[in-house]
Formats: sequence, C-alpha cells, structure tokens
Amino acid sequence: MSLPLLVGLLIFIGTCLIGPGSVPNMPKGFPWDKVAHFVLFFLLSAVSLYDYDKLHHGSPSRLRWIFWGFILPVFYGGFIELLQFYIFTTRSAEMGDLIADVAGSLTALLLAIICIRKRKKSIKNISL
Repeated sequence: MSLPLLVGLLIFIGTCLIGPGSVPNMPKGFPWDKVAHFVLFFLLSAVSLYDYDKLHHGSPSRLRWIFWGFILPVFYGGFIELLQFYIFTTRSAEMGDLIADVAGSLTALLLAIICIRKRKKSIKNISL
C-alpha cells in the first residue's frame, strides 16, 4: 500500500470517528459546518483538477478530468454522508452537507474551466 493512500485512509477513518463533542464550538447563527464542507471540497476538487491537468501536460481528456476532479469528490461526499447515517452513527448525516460538498466541487470545476480557457486564449495570442 502506498503512503499517500495509507495517510488518506487514516484521515478518512479519523474524521468519520470524530464525534460532535470533539469539534470546537463556533459562534451561533452562521452555518460554519457548511462553510467547512464547501471549502474542503473546493480544495479537494481544485487540487485534483490541477494535478490531473499537470499529469497530462495541460491537455487531459475532458471527461476523465471532470470525473477525477468533480464527479469522484461528489460521490465521495455522498458516500461519507451515507456512512455517517448507517455506520458512524455518532455523526449526523445531513443533506445540507452534501449540497455544500457539491457546491464546493462545482465552484472549483467552474474556476478551473475559466482558468484553462484563459490559458488557451493567451497561448493563441502569443503565436507569431
């Protein structure tokens, strides 16, 4: 088993087992947990999209790029919510968490598409 996979698995199991009492209290009246879901899935998707693009030297298969950078993180978020509902019952599964996950991943995808279009446009403008 590779080290990144092992570290990822440990982080996954650890975050699933953390009970709500282990999370610090935040000021009331603002959905901090949804913001955390949005930001974490934005970062997960952004890093995945960037790395997959770099791995394929700036021209990955668009469908595979979207799969690894958007679809897989969304399924991962849904899987976590199902696990929290059926197995890790010390945690609560919420549709709002999944919506925040999808919104974060979608925002990363849309920003990545904008950046790639700008990059390709600037390359066309440089040609002599």
